[in-house]
This record gives sequence, C-alpha cells and structure tokens, in this order.
Amino acid sequence: MANKETEVKKEKSTLVHDTICLFVITLVAGLLLGAVYTITKTPIEKQNEKKKQEAYAAVYKGAEFESDADVTKALEQFNKDLASGKVSSEAQGDLSDVEITEVMKAKVDGKDAGYVVTCGAKGYGGTVTLAMGIDADGAVKGIQITDCSNETPGLGQNSTKTEWNGQYVGTNTSQDLSVVKDGSGSADAGTINAISGATITSSAVTRAVDGAFQFIASLE
Repeated sequence: MANKETEVKKEKSTLVHDTICLFVITLVAGLLLGAVYTITKTPIEKQNEKKKQEAYAAVYKGAEFESDADVTKALEQFNKDLASGKVSSEAQGDLSDVEITEVMKAKVDGKDAGYVVTCGAKGYGGTVTLAMGIDADGAVKGIQITDCSNETPGLGQNSTKTEWNGQYVGTNTSQDLSVVKDGSGSADAGTINAISGATITSSAVTRAVDGAFQFIASLE
C-alpha cells in the first residue's frame, strides 16, 4: 500500500513538473515571438509604405499624393456596401469580394488632378491587389498589380505584365468593364482581353477596377 501511495505521489509530482515546464516553454516562446514581431514590425511597415508609394508614383507620374478625410469617410461606407453585396456591376455581377484599401488625392502643381487607388478582389488562389491612377476626367492613367503571389505561375501571375494590365489604361469610371476571351478587347469598348488560361484572375482584376470606378464616380 505504501509503495502504491509513493507511486501515485511520484506520478502527481511528475505531472505538475511537466505542466510547469510546458507553461514556461510556452511563455518563453510567446515572449520571443512577441519580441521578434516588435523588432520587425516597423521595418516591414516602412518597406510596405515604400512599395506603395513607388506603385503610386508609377501609376500617376508627376503627381503628389495626400489623404482626404471626406474621401476616407466615404470609403469606409462604400466598403461596407461592397461587403454586404449592395454594389454590383452589370458585366461582372456581385462585387462583394472587392475591397478598396486606400484612396488618396493626386495633386499636380498643387491642384487636384484625380486619385490613386489601392484595391483588390478574389482571384484563383487568393486576393489579387493593384494600384491605379485615375485622372480628373475619370480615365485610368496607369495600373500596377502589386500582389498576385497566390495566382498560378505562368498563368494568373502574368497579370503583372504591362502588355496585359496596360489594357486598363484609358478606360474610364463611366464604363462597366467586362472580360472577353476572343481577343477583341478594347479600352474604348470597356472590354478586357482575358489572360489565356487565367480568366478567373482576369475577372478579379476587372472587378477590382470596376469597384474602384464606382467609388470614384460616387465622389463627383
């Protein structure tokens, strides 16, 4: 009986010891992860901001960019409308997968000259994001795919190529863009040639642009 009691006590002691060790290990791991996050957070944020500013400079050359409180407030409501399915495109249908993360005013020689927009929509493997510049007349001045890393290499990731995404340049906020597969795409007609074998990615970019168009048009 004494041996049994001794064994039970040892088991309990071992269990307590193991529990304490596990807690300490978890605590230390958490603290280390927190420290790494704190150390890397600022450099990552700075790098992301740099990339964004470079993208804006590329899609609206010669402009400076500034935030606008009224635009930001309007965007908050518009994103809610997007998410709830209240915004749609006749050609693309429901735009609830579209999110516009930032809209800034573009200034040229100190005067309002349009906007730069960061937006995205759900592609084949994840969200495809892009930046684009829109002039005061609502026309796209430039576009750059900023993240399509989850799309298929050699197919959806070809959306980064200027010979494809350059089709959007010259399209206008008054247009309802659509995607075609027969090669007949035209900015004047508001039609975009799909990437061969990557219609889903092509549609994602087009929906994102359509959503941005509708928001910019709503500011007028």
